[in-house]
Amino acid sequence: EEILLVDEVDVFFGSEFYGQTYNQVAKIQEAEISDILQYIWTMHTRGGRKLRLVDVQKMPAYTILQQKFPDCKFLLDNEILMMLDQVRRIDDETYYLDRETDQIGYKVMDSISFNVTYGYRTIFAYMKEAENGNLKNKNTTLSKILSMPVSCGQFSYANISPTRILGVSGTLEAMGKYEMELLSKFGLEKFVYVPSVYGDSNFQFDKAGDGILIDSTLSNYFHAISDQIKTITKQKRAVIIFFQDKIRLKEFTDSPFYSKLGRQKKLLTEEMSAAEKEFVINKAATAGQITICTAVFGRGTDFFCKDDRVQKNGGVHVIQTFLSVDRSEEVQIQGRTARQGKKGSYQLILLESDLNEQFQVPSNEKEKYAKKDRYKWLCAIRDRCHEHRCLMTEENFSEATEKNKVTHKYFDALLHKEQNAKELFREIYFSMKKRPMPSSIDLDLAFVIDVTGSMGPYMRAAAGMMNTLLAGNNSIIEKMKLKFPEIEFKINVAVSGFRDIDDSNQFQDSIWRGNNHFTDNTPDVLRFIDAVVKNPSGGGDLAEDILGAIDHCFTWNSPNDWKSSIKFMMVMTDAPAHGMVPLTSIGQTNADNYSARHPLGLTAKQVIEKLFANDIDLFMCSFNPAATLTTEKEISDLYLNHPDNTEEREITKIPMVNQQVCEQENVNLAGGYGRHIIFALDESGSMSHDWAGVVVAYNQYIITRRQNQNEADLVSVVQFGSTSRITVNQVSISHVPKELDYGSGGTYFYPAAVDSSKLARNTPQSHMPVIIFMSDGGSCDAAAAAGIFATLNRDLRYAWESDLELHVIAFGAHANTTQLQTIAGASKNGRVLSSKSTIELSNIFADIAGSQNVAEIFETEICKRISDAVSDKLSLEYLS
Repeated sequence: EEILLVDEVDVFFGSEFYGQTYNQVAKIQEAEISDILQYIWTMHTRGGRKLRLVDVQKMPAYTILQQKFPDCKFLLDNEILMMLDQVRRIDDETYYLDRETDQIGYKVMDSISFNVTYGYRTIFAYMKEAENGNLKNKNTTLSKILSMPVSCGQFSYANISPTRILGVSGTLEAMGKYEMELLSKFGLEKFVYVPSVYGDSNFQFDKAGDGILIDSTLSNYFHAISDQIKTITKQKRAVIIFFQDKIRLKEFTDSPFYSKLGRQKKLLTEEMSAAEKEFVINKAATAGQITICTAVFGRGTDFFCKDDRVQKNGGVHVIQTFLSVDRSEEVQIQGRTARQGKKGSYQLILLESDLNEQFQVPSNEKEKYAKKDRYKWLCAIRDRCHEHRCLMTEENFSEATEKNKVTHKYFDALLHKEQNAKELFREIYFSMKKRPMPSSIDLDLAFVIDVTGSMGPYMRAAAGMMNTLLAGNNSIIEKMKLKFPEIEFKINVAVSGFRDIDDSNQFQDSIWRGNNHFTDNTPDVLRFIDAVVKNPSGGGDLAEDILGAIDHCFTWNSPNDWKSSIKFMMVMTDAPAHGMVPLTSIGQTNADNYSARHPLGLTAKQVIEKLFANDIDLFMCSFNPAATLTTEKEISDLYLNHPDNTEEREITKIPMVNQQVCEQENVNLAGGYGRHIIFALDESGSMSHDWAGVVVAYNQYIITRRQNQNEADLVSVVQFGSTSRITVNQVSISHVPKELDYGSGGTYFYPAAVDSSKLARNTPQSHMPVIIFMSDGGSCDAAAAAGIFATLNRDLRYAWESDLELHVIAFGAHANTTQLQTIAGASKNGRVLSSKSTIELSNIFADIAGSQNVAEIFETEICKRISDAVSDKLSLEYLS
């Protein structure tokens, strides 16, 4: 029979044990494992390119390990991936080396445990210390350490089912209803409360008075703590202060209040040696002594008072500077004073913002309660929080129970030599070890191209854009390398050119060796694209078989088809799908020959089902957004509202021509590619004679944008001289004012840069900011202005993976071109243009207005969406 002895019952039934698991690890030691670890460490210390799994797989040691463990390639590969990941993370957890025993330990509560390990991080920490000459018996130690720790089971602490449980606790009375119910579940119905052999307690806590102080600012909070310390020490008593963690403790010791506490103060920290801790603890309860520590020393640390002067004057005073989530922790901290019949007192000094952050207490709520009721109020706050934690603990317990069942099932199968033991082990292994970042990722990308006659004018542009995506410095692969430099990407591409339902040779698919539709041979793909788009023809009506083309690609089922973990399909067309022609075109001749029903009975809903079933992201790339609006909307709505779309993913819609507007719907059809144009115009005194011409140039820009059907644009205007003012703020381009009133003054660039940056940061997600900065002079703050734009550009690159479009115009003969070049240099897309007259200024503004690069936007959006998909996968599978 098994008997469980529990020291501190409240700890065992708390969140750190109840609902948690003991994780079983088997240590495999082989010479080849040692060789691999040594190789990874050596290459890491040399620097340079990060090793990948494929590099280790080329080692003879890897081949031998595969032969020794023939059914465990998945395990070897995953463990090596973890080695490659953790070799760079040795110092994620601070470790301590005992040079006498050659042992590395980690902090646990208020001591260093040499039984705790962090897998390969600990192994590489030993190798680091060996390299630095810090190991006493290097070879012996490394021979024990260099191994492969393999996770193989999780046993729930709460499911051990002993015959008897016996335990002790100094906080039994502080345990809540939930904990008492847990004890009852385990058959603990009898409790013996043992009175103190020292008689009645001499513990003092003024709950209705100055025993509780709550301050609203950090400075006042620290001031209150130091004042109380000084008051107590003047009484020839000892004071022990408990901070919640090292961060708050350091904030206090770094403050001026700490230095004014005099010399008789000591810090008690987890990092100290056992002898140092013992010295501070023994001295803590002596007259005038100040001891400052963290909450971990509030349990089990014996600050016993032997100083008669302290006892005579009221005993040790404890200050707790935070509200404990668990009542039992507070009781334990209170127990650091008035020990064994001695006198002692306790006080809570709290920071209001801590209550807000940790317990969601509104500011100034304490004012609703009289001093005498504040402790009761604090306990109620804690109880509400505790209820939520109890629910979380129960969820953890359910998960731990399942893990416990699976582990017992595996061990039983192993003991009985059952066939399914290997598969059960694999299941347990991957449930315990989240895979590290992969060293390589494959992407599938299928181009589905409308090659009917109406696409003729766009074929060359389409082929050029696909070429850019697949080859050269701006390719998808190159951009992924910049975003994820430690991962090797491979892109597999398929191409399908499609015509309409009644056309002959409706589908032209890329087919490679083994009847596979995908290949990673980029030159072959580009040659096939050129052949497919060479002779567009067919398509007797306005609508095309877009649904049929998408559905057709789902039929590809050769060995290498749709096998990558991340998959995309990109439809390029200028036409609506059958049954989705815009209302304005329904009555036209040859608008839609299959408006009622697809010949195969195919519906948009069925296509969306297959997209989700195959986990494929869809791009809709339109050369005629007005024609495809209805199609994109219907497909997008079905996709967004699909029951399996729990992550609220969306179809990516990209216009392949300059923005157009569907006047009937009065919406931007460009899928969110409006510009937010921000003019920063110099209105200083030297511009007085030319201001009318500047306004003409500004209006010429607006006219040009509207002529190009960019009705979705937003316009803002910053006018600056000695100061800066925003005179137009995100106004639709169709409603911008034609007149701009003139100011005056000197010339300062920095205020204009600040206002322009603020406007850019407030740009809606549906738009991209463009800044046009014009000045006829110079300013002493040009470098500061450039810094503002550089920060803005950095943030835009992070959000959009695209540099800020920044046009800087030097107007007139006296413009400081050097300073303006500094401002333009804040972005890779920055440029300086010179204008001698207002006529030239109008021409420059008109040129900028018509310079939208659709191909660049296309490349940016495609790469951004693919990058997002890669990030999502990494977050879901490797980081969560």
